[in-house]
Amino acid sequence: MSRIEGTVIIKRPADKVFAYTTEAKSWPKWHGAIPEAEQTSKGQMGVGTTFRGKSRMMGQTSEWTAKMTEYEPYKRWGKVIDSGSLVIDDKLVCDPAEGGTRLTMAYEVKVGGILKLLSPMIISSMRKQLKLDLASLKGILEAQA
Repeated sequence: MSRIEGTVIIKRPADKVFAYTTEAKSWPKWHGAIPEAEQTSKGQMGVGTTFRGKSRMMGQTSEWTAKMTEYEPYKRWGKVIDSGSLVIDDKLVCDPAEGGTRLTMAYEVKVGGILKLLSPMIISSMRKQLKLDLASLKGILEAQA
């Protein structure tokens, strides 16, 4: 299992950052590797909420499902993303910061099957993408101010 983590300061209140990052339909706008995402369960967001979507990485598209495993409004949320040979425990934490919110995203990545051979390239690609995604998210949210 590999850990990937990134942090960014966003000049927006935690409630705005949290609301935007938990909304599946916004993910394709700032997650460069996610061209499609949607919430599949009905009702309010919380532990047990389910999602599905597609990811594009290293020229390949894969479908995934996800389930929210933790949810603390305006503070933290986590989900487990399963696309078969790749399972990601995705955590997001919003902390107060001077002038806004410190957003930390962390992935615990488990690569199995034939993909295990490509694990170093997959992890490297995900690290680079996370940096781009956090910069994109910051730009989008700060433009809404």
